[in-house]
Amino acid sequence: MDFQIRPAQQTDLPRIRAWAVQESWNPGRYDLEVYWRQNSLLVGWLGDQPVGCISAAAYDADFGFLGCYLVDHRHRGHGYGRFLWEKAISSLPARCIGLEGAVALQDTYLRHGFVKSCLHVRHQLKSGNGNPVASSLQAIHSIPFEQVLDYDTRHFVGMRSQFLQHWLGSPEMQGWGVVQADHLLGYGLIRPADMGYRIGPLFADRADVAQQLLAALLQIPPSDQPVYMDVPKSNEQANQLMKNVQAIPLFSNCRMYKGEFPELPLDEIYGVTTLEMG
Repeated sequence: MDFQIRPAQQTDLPRIRAWAVQESWNPGRYDLEVYWRQNSLLVGWLGDQPVGCISAAAYDADFGFLGCYLVDHRHRGHGYGRFLWEKAISSLPARCIGLEGAVALQDTYLRHGFVKSCLHVRHQLKSGNGNPVASSLQAIHSIPFEQVLDYDTRHFVGMRSQFLQHWLGSPEMQGWGVVQADHLLGYGLIRPADMGYRIGPLFADRADVAQQLLAALLQIPPSDQPVYMDVPKSNEQANQLMKNVQAIPLFSNCRMYKGEFPELPLDEIYGVTTLEMG
């Protein structure tokens, strides 16, 4: 049967989500809807059977990101993943492409011209103990979007205005920001996932700002729910924060880039937005 690659339809999202859950990716409950609205999801079809997917998010003319790359285990070993990969790569800007690779697959991505940037370690945290939220924090949806976008752009490779609008507007997305003298010093978001809750992003100018944000975010889930966060290993202050809250490291992935290597303030990135979209 012919293998074809087509843009994902909204009706494809439950199948993609089921694949992601099967791979233990623990996606946010509404993450795939945001990826779909970014026009980034591609699905590979064998006849009338969906067999795999990949996301190719073009954030601007200079930066794109690969993610959600998988093939149904029943259809692996036939080259469908390679076709999906080639289609996604060809649709993204050539100047810089990023991805989050499993450590075991680093050599494969290196052969495709990707270069290692940093490790991200997923941590499991406990939800909070009901302590009051610091008075310096503002609910994220009360902060002007342009102010959040400007701060976000300082901590991401490209401007992701459309993505961030949909991310902030996703059902059950909650978060906080720290504003002093009309300047945003950090913000963090939390959302329900297939299992527990996911934090991302968590950006902050200083460690004390990150600590305030994390403490407030951990108050949001029910007390019996685990919370997960992907932390850059190179950020020593973030690592110390994880120790302070007795977070449990679970596994690592490697951020990699092809093309012009971006410079990011990793010491201000305490939690990445999502491994699938950057």
